[in-house]
Formats: sequence, structure tokens, C-alpha cells
Amino acid sequence: MKSVTAFVWILCAVAVASFLVLLNYNKAVDSYDKSTITVQGTAERFVTPDIATISFEVSETAKTVSAAQDLATQKMNKVVAYLKESSVDEKDIRTTGYQVYPEYEYFYEFDGVRCLSNYCPPPYVYKNEIKSYRVAQSVQVKVRKIDDAGKILSGIGGFQVSNVSGLSFEVEDIENVREAVKNEAIKDARAKAKERAKSLGVSLGDIVSVSDDGYYPIYYGKAVAMDSSLAISEGRGGGGDAMPVPPEVPAGENQIVSNVTIVFEIK
Repeated sequence: MKSVTAFVWILCAVAVASFLVLLNYNKAVDSYDKSTITVQGTAERFVTPDIATISFEVSETAKTVSAAQDLATQKMNKVVAYLKESSVDEKDIRTTGYQVYPEYEYFYEFDGVRCLSNYCPPPYVYKNEIKSYRVAQSVQVKVRKIDDAGKILSGIGGFQVSNVSGLSFEVEDIENVREAVKNEAIKDARAKAKERAKSLGVSLGDIVSVSDDGYYPIYYGKAVAMDSSLAISEGRGGGGDAMPVPPEVPAGENQIVSNVTIVFEIK
């Protein structure tokens, strides 16, 4: 009796499963059989950047960690003071990295005595010892007055910092601009869909699917990549009074493009 009951339950389960499969299949067929049209809307906008971003690094070495930190801190404080004098807000000066690490000297040693050259008579020992410590602090600066970007870029280089690079131009409210351009692309797609439906003699139904593929290239101005060689002796950090000649850094424009694909049911 138990075996018969189990068999009946199995038959019921198979029947229910078959019904669900058939139901889903019919839905898929119905969906597949729906007549649709696909249109693509496009919109673009050119936006003038309103922020310039500059990255630089202060790097100093000394026999002890504390001495290297003191040297790096003194130089960084001078750079930050200059930035504030140049109307850069403190909240726009951000430390992106701070490293302290030893620098080693490698040498050969024979019988407890360091060799004066790279060759030692065997048996020799290859050894190393800490020569100094380096402290490196990386900083990113936002310049909201685009016209001052070249002057500030040159001024930072005058402090004999280790590296000045990464001058780029951005739009601060870029997300809202992108959203506005996307909405324009959707309007363009809807207009095209209505025109196509009119030509076909059909009416638009519900939206079946929507996908978007935005392309947002960032235009970089013709910035001068600066390194320690550009921290010239006539600059602020070199003991003279003359300032380096600021480079021209045209900001250009940022192009924002949005492509939207919409599938409409037609009836």
C-alpha cells in the first residue's frame, strides 16, 4: 500500500513539473511572437571643464626616519602655504600617499673587511646595510580657477619637489551632466520610434527593454609633465627670487555622448 501511495505522489509531481514547463514555454513563445521595433537614440554635449587636478610628490632622505620626516614636512608645508596663498582651498589639497622606507647600500666583504671594489678574493660575503631613509608624500590638488592652473603648476615646480605630473581637466558635476545627456538620448529614441511606427502604420505599445552605452572621453589639456629637473634653481625653492615661466595649459572641452537602445512592442 505504501509503495502504491509513493507511486501516486511521484506521478503527481511529474505532472505538476510538466505543467510548469509547458506554461513557461507558452509564455516564452508568446513573448517571442510579439512584434517589436528597435530604435537607438543618441545625444552628445560638449562641456567646458571647471576643475584642474595636479599631482606632485615631496621626497627627502636622511640618516634617520625622523630627520627625513622633518625635511619632507618642512618642504611640504612651504608648498601648502604657497597653494593657500594662490587661493586653493584647504579641502582641495589631499594627501594620496605617505611612505617611509630604508635605502640600502650593497657591498662585498672579505674576512670582515669591506672590499673597495666589486671584486673580492674568495671566500667573500655579499652584504648590505641601511644607508639612509626616504620619506615620500604624494599630494593631489584641485584648482577651481582654471586660468590659474599654469601658474600654480609652475609655482609648485619651483619648490624642487620630486615630481609634478597628472595635470588633467574635469567637470565637477559630471554625473548630473551625463544623466541629462542620457535623458536627451531617450527622447531622441522615442521620437524615432514614433516616426518609424507612423511610417509602418502601427501603434507603439509597451517598452520591452532598454539598454544604454554611454561614452565619456575626458579631454586633457596640453599640460607639461614636470619632474625634478624642472625645479630650477631660480625658483622659489632654489634660493632666488625669479619664478619659473608658467606653461600654457588650454583646458579644451569634455565630450559626453550617450547611446540608448529601446525595444518597443507594436500593435
